[in-house]
Formats: sequence, structure tokens, C-alpha cells
Amino acid sequence: MASTDSGVRPSPAEADGAAVAARRALSATPEYLLFWRPPARRNSAEYLGGRWDWGWTLFVWTSEAAVGPGWTGLTGGRGYVPQRLSREDFASFLSGARDIGGLLLDGHLAGAGDVIRAEPDQLIRRDEALTALGA
Repeated sequence: MASTDSGVRPSPAEADGAAVAARRALSATPEYLLFWRPPARRNSAEYLGGRWDWGWTLFVWTSEAAVGPGWTGLTGGRGYVPQRLSREDFASFLSGARDIGGLLLDGHLAGAGDVIRAEPDQLIRRDEALTALGA
């Protein structure tokens, strides 16, 4: 489901080196937007994400504008429900979601939201994300 613009998924080492922009974006954002698929158990596997080399990667946006036109495809066409989380709530969720290996921040939705494209600087490992969130 997820791929980079070049069609190649970056390795964890490549993503680690490029995570500076993602750390800055996480540090500067007061609220985060996730999409989850009901039912309302809301465990990490029900959130929009995918399996990458480093494990489950959660897709997170810093604003509705960052989601862009794919919003309709996600909510109407695919049945995902948007959820806004404060910095504190997101850090708490991420701290408890041990199966999440990393985050894709502000990915670009292609088509009806079936593919999410990203550059390596939009990826951040879970431990680095928690540090950026102050958790």
C-alpha cells in the first residue's frame, strides 16, 4: 500500500538519516490526524498504515490540509474515520503501541487514497518520534 515516490521503500538506515525533517515537524505540531477503520477497538493494526522493513508504519498527518484531496477517498470510499489527537494523547498512544516501528508523516495520497507516497525525510522511527514528542 505504501511506497516512496521512486517506488522503493527506504531501509531503516536511510530513513534514520533523513528523519530530521520529520522530527522537526513532529516537534512543531500541537495536534495530529490519524485515520482508523471501525470497529472502535482502535488498536494500532486498525489505523491507516502498512508493513515496511522496520515493522508496522503508522501514517500520520499534521493537518487536514496536509491530507489533501485524498480525504474523500479515505473517509467515503474506504470507510476510515479521522481522529485528531493532541500531542499528549498521540505520545501516549504511540508509547503503548509497541507493534509500531515508525511513522510516515504527511504522506501524499495518490488516486483514491489507495497508495501513499513519501520521501525518506517523511519517515521517522518510533523511538525518535517519541523523543520528538517529549515522551
